[in-house]
Formats: sequence, C-alpha cells, structure tokens
Amino acid sequence: LYNIPEMNKLLTISLLIFLFLSCKNEKKSELEFYAENQTSFFDLRNGDWTKNSWIRKTENLKIIHESFKKLGYDRIEKLILKNSDEFLIQDIYIKKNFENLMDSLELTYEKPEIQTKYYTEFWNRRKAEKNDSIVYEIIREFNSYKSDKKRLNYENQFANDTLIDLLNIEFDYANLNIEKAKSDFYTLKKYGFHQSAYNLLYERRKYSELELDREKLKKELTKSTEFNQAWLIDNEK
Repeated sequence: LYNIPEMNKLLTISLLIFLFLSCKNEKKSELEFYAENQTSFFDLRNGDWTKNSWIRKTENLKIIHESFKKLGYDRIEKLILKNSDEFLIQDIYIKKNFENLMDSLELTYEKPEIQTKYYTEFWNRRKAEKNDSIVYEIIREFNSYKSDKKRLNYENQFANDTLIDLLNIEFDYANLNIEKAKSDFYTLKKYGFHQSAYNLLYERRKYSELELDREKLKKELTKSTEFNQAWLIDNEK
C-alpha cells in the first residue's frame, strides 16, 4: 500500500499524464491536412540532394538549368548562403569559397593534369553518373552570368513552367499585395499544391500581414486524411 505522500505524488503524476494526453488529442483533432501534388522534382524541396537520383539525370539537370535561366539566376542566388571561405546550400556545407570553386571546376574539367584530389574526384563522379557534360555546361554558363550579370538566354522547350511559377511565388515579394497573394493561392491550387496553398494562407510570414479572407479560401482546398510534405513550407515557426 502507498503512504499518503506517495499517493499524492502518484496522483499528481497521473493527472499530469492525463492532461498531457488530453492536450495532445485536442491538438491532433485541430490539425488539418490537405492534398499535395508530388511532381517529378518535388524531392528537391524536401529530400536529401546527396541521395537524389532524379537530379543526377542529364535531362533533368537540363530542365533545372533552363528553368533557372528563364527565371533569372539572380533571383535564386539567395538559396546559397555564402561566407568568404565556405557556403551552404540546402543543408549541404562545403568549406570552399563559392566563386573560386565554380571557376576551378570550369578550369579543371578538360585539364586533368592540373586537378587536385578534390576536382579529380568531383569530375570522376560526374563521369560515372554520365552527366559531366551538362554539369560543365551549367558551370560554364553560370560563370559567364557572374562575370557580366546579364540574363542568360534560355531554351524554352526545356524550361519547366510549374517549377518557375513555384519559385516566383517563393521569391517574388517585392510587389506582394492582396491581389498577388490571391493569384499565388490559385496558382498553387491549379497545380494541385493544396497543402502549400494552406500554408500560404496561415503559415507564411509575408502573407500573414495581408487581410485575406482565409476561411473562405481554405474551403476551396481539397482535404487529405494524412499529412503531406508541402512545397511551400511553413516558415513562421
């Protein structure tokens, strides 16, 4: 049998567990999930690039490159967080100066005699994946953009308009107003990105400042019984 202090302690612990579980259940019942289309390039947002097979295919690298050129490489340079001797892109940390690295990769592609261990291994991996030619083309054209800051000519037949529209929503805040927010919402809905559209309404800092009829717009979205990773992620937490 428990003595009085032990009984009180047991009751207190039991009560806290009960309240915690009650809060969890209540929170779970309030969550709303929405459908989210999974495009061929979707894992570029939520997946591990080091293990992504889609991005290693020549035709897909071409799609990404031409889409970025059509969008404008200046619009997406903010994806790369650079310091003087290191940079970070999508959780991938590289301890090298970004500009020097790009210049050296272009220089060493056809000159193995001047390659150090790093560049030898880099280009050998690309050759093993059979994408070294397109990687070299991307690096060479990106370096030419860096030197004169002129928009690169793009091949429209390879550009992916869905990807371009998604990136425009994510990075075009300069003229954000209620009408553009509604347009962004319906663009996401058109492509089947309903969880992303929900996040735009409730979970994005820039949009939260606008007086949208969120409840009315939310009713237009298709619900899901399970959580789906969203392209347009929650950035308010």
